[in-house]
Amino acid sequence: MTREVRHNYPPTFAAYAGDSHSATAKNMVSDVFLLAFWAAMVPVSMWIGSAAGF
Repeated sequence: MTREVRHNYPPTFAAYAGDSHSATAKNMVSDVFLLAFWAAMVPVSMWIGSAAGF
């Protein structure tokens, strides 16, 4: 008995929003900016918490 575990997901998060499942340069750039935004929120949240006295 075999089970297929591979899925046919698009390679970028932004490709989920569109009709096509192809990775374009625009989709990849938007993914990088989204990741950079969330990565920047970690030190910002820690700085705000430190400034508030937590």
